[in-house]
Amino acid sequence: MRRMEQDSPLILTGACIAGALGWMSTVTTPGAATREKLMQAAARIVARDGLAAATTAAIAAEAGVAEGTLYRHFDSKDDLLIAAYRQMKQEVFLNAGEGLDTSMAPPERLKRTWRSIYLAYRANKDAFAFGQRFAESALAEREGGEAGRAVARMVGDLRKAGIASGDFKNLPPDLLGSLFMAPIAYLLKAEIKGRKWTDAELDAAADSVLAGWKK
Repeated sequence: MRRMEQDSPLILTGACIAGALGWMSTVTTPGAATREKLMQAAARIVARDGLAAATTAAIAAEAGVAEGTLYRHFDSKDDLLIAAYRQMKQEVFLNAGEGLDTSMAPPERLKRTWRSIYLAYRANKDAFAFGQRFAESALAEREGGEAGRAVARMVGDLRKAGIASGDFKNLPPDLLGSLFMAPIAYLLKAEIKGRKWTDAELDAAADSVLAGWKK
């Protein structure tokens, strides 16, 4: 098993770790319920204490199951963490996209989409902390980018609509994706450290993202 990179300190303030990771909640069978418990437990530990703390023994104890149970649902601890990361990312972006009017003008749609994703993460900073720590680890390369497909589709759809309407630059999707997501990460990291952003500041951030896309 590959060694994970050392985590830098990340202080989670004002978060209820035990119940915050609500993005993994749909279960249909006892086996699926146990799998969910294991993914939630692993994500809580990573968000709270870092990847190095997420040992199989710690995950099993957090989930309230025997350590061997983990291997009945996942081939390895790394596979468990990858599954948890993929599910978290998918659900965050699906939830953020719900209710957005795809018929609105691309510039306004971009700003509303950006703010929806930001608010989805702000409502669950532990999911954000887990995602950041995972993305900065050696596991991110093994994950292979599947977790990013949801945001890639969202950014791709916005890009196509904006280019067709004459509003957006015809820049590579990965560059536009970076211009879209980087401010979200910055703002959330500041909030985790205690910074409170006003609605006016969030509007200004959304405008700056739009400025990077507009012709």
